[in-house]
Amino acid sequence: MKPMSPQDRPRRPPSGDAGSKLRPGGSGYARFLRRAVLGVLIPGVGLIAAGRRRIGYVILGGFLLGLAVVGFYMWRAGQVRLARLGADADRVNLIGYGLLGVAAVWLLIAVVSFYLLEPPRLHVAQRLLAVVIVIAVAAAVVTPMGIGSHYAFTQRDFIQSVFPDEEERHSLTIPPAATNEDPWAGEQRVNVLLLGSDGGADRDGVRADTIMVASVDTVSGDTALFSIPRNLQHTPFPEGPLRDVYPDGYRGAPEAEFWVSSIYNNIPAEFPEYFEDIDNPGAEATKLAVGEALGLNIDYYVMVNLDGFQALVNALGGVVIDVPYPIPMGTQATSWGTCTPARDWIDEGEQQHLTGGQALWFARARCGPPPVSDDYERMRRQRCLLGAIAEQTNPFTLLTRYLHLESAVRDNIKTDIGRQRLEDFAELALRVQEAEIRSLPFTNEIIQYHSPDFDLIREFVQESLEADATEPSPTEAPAEDRLPADETDHDAIVDITGDPDGDAQGVDPLHDHTNGDTDAPDDADGHDGTDEIDDSVGAQPIDEVC
Repeated sequence: MKPMSPQDRPRRPPSGDAGSKLRPGGSGYARFLRRAVLGVLIPGVGLIAAGRRRIGYVILGGFLLGLAVVGFYMWRAGQVRLARLGADADRVNLIGYGLLGVAAVWLLIAVVSFYLLEPPRLHVAQRLLAVVIVIAVAAAVVTPMGIGSHYAFTQRDFIQSVFPDEEERHSLTIPPAATNEDPWAGEQRVNVLLLGSDGGADRDGVRADTIMVASVDTVSGDTALFSIPRNLQHTPFPEGPLRDVYPDGYRGAPEAEFWVSSIYNNIPAEFPEYFEDIDNPGAEATKLAVGEALGLNIDYYVMVNLDGFQALVNALGGVVIDVPYPIPMGTQATSWGTCTPARDWIDEGEQQHLTGGQALWFARARCGPPPVSDDYERMRRQRCLLGAIAEQTNPFTLLTRYLHLESAVRDNIKTDIGRQRLEDFAELALRVQEAEIRSLPFTNEIIQYHSPDFDLIREFVQESLEADATEPSPTEAPAEDRLPADETDHDAIVDITGDPDGDAQGVDPLHDHTNGDTDAPDDADGHDGTDEIDDSVGAQPIDEVC
């Protein structure tokens, strides 16, 4: 028999052919997918697995070094440096483009790695499955970078649209000696005028119905809030052309046109040349007058309107606060001295979650059954609401709801705090959150709004700033400087949201209600059993007020 040639000999079946290794579920195909996914997750690993070891190790080393640098910076920076970083438009812009660049390079490395790792003779279904998996993993990697870049560009636009450039801004009150090395111009305190306006889409013009001053210790962050009634009269001006025209304070007839709240509109119109080239002459004029009244040099202002306040609370996801009694929403005074029916009510209860609209009426409700209509209780609610918002606005809330907050604030806030000082204010805000906030509203327990004693006001201010938080506050105002108990100034409302339903001048609905809830028991002082807050003892910690 003729021997068999090698070509004619039967072959032993291999333990595994290429097709079995490359089919889905085969060991070769699974190894390819693992390497491709790792090449996406860790730049350089895919290139090393594909045999491009030198460049792969260089890319992997750069990636690990970059992670170490970022991690070390985050560890060493702390909240202060991160806050300053987020307040600089140029650096935020650089971060945005940097994230886009990193994402682009990351994707390029992933694509090259996939191409080099791809085995030959893959079926269409195999290749399609691999592409889908790699795209999904790549999306999970670069999406956070895209979101971070979007946040960065949004923050950049917010800073540039809200905060003016100091080099292009003119002001009569901002310290000219402020520098990056000495942002507070050698002063221990920075004073900021806080204005709440009722300007909105349904209103003509702007009225500064809320007037507060925040005096902040630049070292400790301890803050004193001084609330000025909007109908304060005879407000003095500092030396200059305004005092020359009004040497005895801002006064005249009709009375309402000479309230401190009317300075915002009326003084710039009367002295246009004096406020030439100033972006917001109304705020500048109010800074001058309120500063003279309090005996303070007011450096900056921040103004928020009604829409901004409501949108801000909504953007924060609402606010949680104790509601001491039912509060009506939508009521307003009538010409008969009564109140219109409430469109809804905020229920009494502890730790109530309020929406922006409910928070607005929690702060400004002024027409309803006692104690809703009581001046002291309304001002107490306002201070408690401000404290609750400050306490609940933490870094996690700001990060997770930033886009909503930015949108709510951008179109509803005005300020003359320049971009160059924004970093310093961001750092100062962190100190304020950890420090004590005290509040002193100048109610009729301290002054008579129609004939105020400004020397007494300045004395209260100075004693409030000098007194330690544990020491007694200023002494009670003399009886002759306060209104009698039956002459409460119901118009002297420090309303942080303005008066959307009109001034209702001459109307006193405090003891005449048509809401149907008039059977609530009242004590002798008309406070409905709530704890009475005595403002005549001076500034008090917000925590004690609430």
